[in-house]
Amino acid sequence: MINRPAAHGNPDSPTIGRPNVVKMGLLVPTFDDLFKAPGAALAEPERYYVKKEHYASGDTPAPSKLLAYRAVLSVLSILRESASLVDETMRQLIFIGKEKVVVPIQFGSMDLRGDVVGQAARLTMLFADELHLDEKRTILQTTLIEMVCSLREKDRFGFLIRNLDRLATEVDKGYRLFTSSFSYSKIRNEVETARLDFVGKIHKTIVDIQGQLLGIPVATIVVVSQLKKVPPSCGLEFWTNLGVLLGAIVFAVMLGIAGLNQWKTLNVIAAEVMRQNTRLSDDFASIADQFTDVFDDLHARIKWHRTALIVAGGVLSLGVIITAIAVWRLLPLNPWQCV
Repeated sequence: MINRPAAHGNPDSPTIGRPNVVKMGLLVPTFDDLFKAPGAALAEPERYYVKKEHYASGDTPAPSKLLAYRAVLSVLSILRESASLVDETMRQLIFIGKEKVVVPIQFGSMDLRGDVVGQAARLTMLFADELHLDEKRTILQTTLIEMVCSLREKDRFGFLIRNLDRLATEVDKGYRLFTSSFSYSKIRNEVETARLDFVGKIHKTIVDIQGQLLGIPVATIVVVSQLKKVPPSCGLEFWTNLGVLLGAIVFAVMLGIAGLNQWKTLNVIAAEVMRQNTRLSDDFASIADQFTDVFDDLHARIKWHRTALIVAGGVLSLGVIITAIAVWRLLPLNPWQCV
């Protein structure tokens, strides 16, 4: 860059000043020198030229070292989000878990050997989905601390780069374990909540008509006590017995309607239980077997309540039939004369 300050009394005398690095970019002998340049450990410089490789920023194709360097930067962005503290001035990451671990951001070409790009892609893919992102970062932090805590600080970041495959594998395993535990716990809670809801509905089918069912023995006693033998002249006894019979029939019909309604309710509940069981088997086939006992219990409860309704209906029908027979037997030899 040429400046024109006054020199030797001649204001027009040109001088050559220091190059403007911001405009011209970095001129470095090797990629190692590029990686050590200020700011290059955190982001790729906008303009630079590597003399040994005869490579200028923007040239294509990019050397393998540069591709690996860019992959490391993508991993570094994830590490920065997962770190407890990022000191850009000192170029270091600080992770605080069971212990405090400082990871200086230092690496060289020797650390970029191997399939760094593919291994970095594995790790970045895990964090591409924002679902459970905080949990993934916690898992990454814990895994990183375990991997490098015993190493010297200056060797830690290079070790991570050389072992990106292990880092990605451990994070993936930790996340799978978390999601399995999370899914199972969540599904178990949902199934238990549904079970309690279904049990309440099933029991309600009997509770709703419990008063009427308890009325069956009372009605039987009333019928027995009210029936009287009808004399040949008929009289009031005939009409009393007829009224008792009609009352028993009306009671049986009303209770039968209530029982039929509860039967249909049980059918709806059974269909919903079956639907929930099928959905669980389709969506979570790997753990569906662990909830078989829950659905078997619900089906058993439904079956028991259906049996109870059938027995109640049978007893009710038998009571009406017996009442009708009793009324008929108490009539005179020619019952039609009472009509």
